[in-house]
Amino acid sequence: MAQTPEIMRRRLRVALREAREAAGLTQRDAAQALESSVSKIIRIEQGAVAITPIDLRALLASYGVTDEARVSELVDLARRSKNQSQSWALYKEVYSRASLALFESEAAAKTIYKFEPTFMPGLLQTEEYATELLRALGRSDRDVELMVSARLERQRLLAQEARPELRFVLGEAIVCRQVGGREVMLSQLARIKELGTRSGISIQILPFSAGAYPKMGAGFTILEFPDETLGDLLYLEHAGGERIVRDDPQVLADYHEAFATIEAMATRPDDLAPLLDGIEAQRFRDRPDV
Repeated sequence: MAQTPEIMRRRLRVALREAREAAGLTQRDAAQALESSVSKIIRIEQGAVAITPIDLRALLASYGVTDEARVSELVDLARRSKNQSQSWALYKEVYSRASLALFESEAAAKTIYKFEPTFMPGLLQTEEYATELLRALGRSDRDVELMVSARLERQRLLAQEARPELRFVLGEAIVCRQVGGREVMLSQLARIKELGTRSGISIQILPFSAGAYPKMGAGFTILEFPDETLGDLLYLEHAGGERIVRDDPQVLADYHEAFATIEAMATRPDDLAPLLDGIEAQRFRDRPDV
């Protein structure tokens, strides 16, 4: 599993929570041991704030964690995870913390499940499609440049030999709605046809004829990790913004079930190329740009 800063922060917070619970201490007990506030302990265990090596050693001592090898391992984890990776830090002005947490975690995942009803997911977008989409959404030229750069950086994992299993379900509207000119769409459809032939990448289309489906109205992403102690990561995006859900097993199970249902309602991965060929012929070939 790739040790990205986000994954290291998650490993640290899980280790701290488990050590506290094994010691039979509450978060209030931990706060008293650290001479700090309960809210700080909560934020440390949620990975929302960093912890200094001095505070970490004090906290571990109060939990009865005295094995120096284990203490050194966690202190090293805290140091390396303290700062967001430089590459993703470049995009803080155009992406939310939730989005950046998703981006940092993708390369470390075992499986990525993605349902999107509205527009091509960032991992699949061509540079031209991404540029035209962001311009249509009213982003400034500077924002477009940064956001497209981030998309291309995320897509590096598609070329890696060891990468997560990728399972996409796309709403039919995505492949029918023209974004940019006709050539932009033809290039984009060719891109997903090619990706759909790669081992470990499944791309399915949820047709209009499938009717209503679970979680209608917004896309979502689920990341599963090889280290089961980390738990899954659920990324939700909607008109009001984005958010991450990590520690709510019922919500995560609900979205896993929703994805399985949507996936079963969608076309088969093997049908992707002929389906897109039909859409191209009907909508984008030998037609003037609109």
